[in-house]
Amino acid sequence: MTDPLSVPGISRRSLLRGAALVPAAAGLAAGSAAAAPDTDFDLVRRQWLGTLVAPDNSDPVVARYVRDSAAVAAELWRTMNTSATRSFLWADLDSSTIPAVQRNNIGRLRQLALALKTPGSALSGDVRLTADLISAFDWFLAEKYGVTAIYGGWWDWQIGIPLALNDFCVLMYDDLSAAQIATAMAAIARYEPDPHVIGSGKATSANLNWTSAVTLMRGALSRDAATMSLAKSAWAGMFPYSSAGDGFYTDGGFVQHVHYSYNGSYGVSLLQYLTYGLVAARGTAWAFSPEAIDRVISWVQDNYLPWMYDGAFMDMTRGRALSRFYETDHRIGRLTTATLLQLAQAFPPEQALELKSRIKSYLTEDTFQPFFVYDPIPIEQVRTPSIAAARAVLADSSIPAAGDLVTTRVATSMARAVHRRPGFAYGIAMDRHAIYSFETANKENEQGWYTGEGAVYVYVPEQVGHWGDMYWPTADKYRIPGVTRDLRTLPSGVSRYTFNEWAGGAVLDDRAAVGMQLNPKGQTLRGNKSWFCMDDAVVCLGSGISSTDGYGVETVVENRNFGASGTARLTVDGRAVDAGATNRRMGWAHLDKVGGYVFPEPTEVDVLREERSGRWTDMDLRGVYEDPTLYTRRFVTMWIDHGTDPADAHYAYVQLPAASRTATEQFARRGAVEVLANTPAVHAARRRDLGLTMANFWVPGAPPAGGISVDRTASVVVSDYRGVLSVAVSDPTQLLTGNVTVQVGVPARQYVGGDAKVHALTHGSSVSLTVDMTGSAGHSYVARFRR
Repeated sequence: MTDPLSVPGISRRSLLRGAALVPAAAGLAAGSAAAAPDTDFDLVRRQWLGTLVAPDNSDPVVARYVRDSAAVAAELWRTMNTSATRSFLWADLDSSTIPAVQRNNIGRLRQLALALKTPGSALSGDVRLTADLISAFDWFLAEKYGVTAIYGGWWDWQIGIPLALNDFCVLMYDDLSAAQIATAMAAIARYEPDPHVIGSGKATSANLNWTSAVTLMRGALSRDAATMSLAKSAWAGMFPYSSAGDGFYTDGGFVQHVHYSYNGSYGVSLLQYLTYGLVAARGTAWAFSPEAIDRVISWVQDNYLPWMYDGAFMDMTRGRALSRFYETDHRIGRLTTATLLQLAQAFPPEQALELKSRIKSYLTEDTFQPFFVYDPIPIEQVRTPSIAAARAVLADSSIPAAGDLVTTRVATSMARAVHRRPGFAYGIAMDRHAIYSFETANKENEQGWYTGEGAVYVYVPEQVGHWGDMYWPTADKYRIPGVTRDLRTLPSGVSRYTFNEWAGGAVLDDRAAVGMQLNPKGQTLRGNKSWFCMDDAVVCLGSGISSTDGYGVETVVENRNFGASGTARLTVDGRAVDAGATNRRMGWAHLDKVGGYVFPEPTEVDVLREERSGRWTDMDLRGVYEDPTLYTRRFVTMWIDHGTDPADAHYAYVQLPAASRTATEQFARRGAVEVLANTPAVHAARRRDLGLTMANFWVPGAPPAGGISVDRTASVVVSDYRGVLSVAVSDPTQLLTGNVTVQVGVPARQYVGGDAKVHALTHGSSVSLTVDMTGSAGHSYVARFRR
């Protein structure tokens, strides 16, 4: 085979220099890669093949999956153009101007190769298909890839096509000549000679991961140790935590394209190809170090699992991908589960068991997108080895299902928060100057205006498919739950930015005070918004809501999808409300299958029941792999009208996700939550039964609230329960330097410990803590006292 060191555009010096730059965190196993035995190349290739094809598909569920996937592949084969004079492979993929078309061409060839090489497939070992695939492969390299200049975007040329092309070569390795494989590897090297670099500059995060995976397999298929070491040196740059821009954050965030939350899109594909690399390199000179495996374990626990619910990956972490019909929250969640199943084999036994336990819950809880049913829609398919591994997990009685994840995360790095309790997850998507409200690019997500501007994403078990069941093509995109907005019409594709600096909050023992300020660029709309996460209740406060732009302003309480023919009973203060449109003065309300809403002060709320219709192509206009179908869904929407050009308007309500009607009424009657302050200066609320007080101090020198005073802006949570007083404080702006001092008017006998940066004192009738917030990055600092 051709030595890739001789391929134009690849520097022998740069490849060998890369081999010496591998830090220990993601480094090689003991020993020298340069001295790797020749058999290591084959082991990497065979282990990568093991991520694509399962050797035993005799299990009836796996066999059905193989059969159904092969049927789809057979149709692709039937429609493939095999003419010797062809100018395209498939009639719907005939383009020389859209690079994604070429990615889809090689993607279909990979799909056919999978059917050819999967035991039990109706196409397994078919000699005619083998010949057609080899011919199509040669044509693709001669006419479409490796011979043309880059047109359109760089991603397909340097990442999308190479990933699929490497898979094809791994699958067809025994059928291709050394010269054919060398031609394919030279084509990849022509576009991506150095994994550190992509078309837009330095490769970072997910892009760096993809280019590293591409280069690893290019090296294995070329039998070149220097190329593989180059891949590992590049991969090492992805492992350190980030403090700005792209990458993983210690608070659970993952950022891509500098300004966007992307755990559930770029992050998933990163995990997918990192997993394949980890598995493929095991036992070779390019194996990932134990330190690297430990870092991946931390990412799984902090940056992935908190943002999944019943197998779905939360839309608020998926950027512009939420507008793709083939990547709904459940589809991408299913791919994540499939990836985690393969990743578990690279984890130590204890961590592997813990991960499989979580996976077992997903496999049984996701009733909307059954894991074992073949879904032909996604571009990235769940691979047969993951189906087989999932069957093994279900059959293993020693693996308990993990049940509901109970945690609260405030990822200030990406302006996201999630509060999880048995029976629900409550997500909050915010924006600030560094984290934009939504991404639109390549004509995708052109109506995502309010998806990250104080939007609330509620997940409950009785509506597992709420967001995935055609929510985005049919919902009123101006009325995303939780947002406060003016009623202007926005053009499709227009971006939104903010001057806001506050988006985050304090976390204490899996409770949180979360807040965000409204300061959208180009508007006079202003206001403060809080979400106080108190176990089974979330207190939603808004104050200082003002505007002088001549538009009405509203806060959206709910905008719920009940499917194509679903019904939902709405009860307001004990009476059913069935009207299509109405305005009601509410003390409490309950929406079947969703939960309750309690208004501490009776509030005028508009209610609308309607059927809404829309298409995915209303917001995704790329012109490649589209779904133009018109869908219709039934919605119940509730909002608070603040009037035109409001001055210092406010709102207050408590959400009780998954609560019953009876529980909602009882919560309202006993006044479980007391709003202590809801002004432009401070928000505060108390829940006596839990001993909780939470406050957001929006301005320096704000008046005390709930016995809490702060000398600067801050978010504070106080717990006074069973003889222990605990206080958490954070700087959600991430801008403060120097000390912040919190004083709490509760007597305590002794300071018993807390974070190292905390200086705490008792004062007889009160306690105080002082924290230097310099470089805090929104972190919460905790102090505990004995009463």
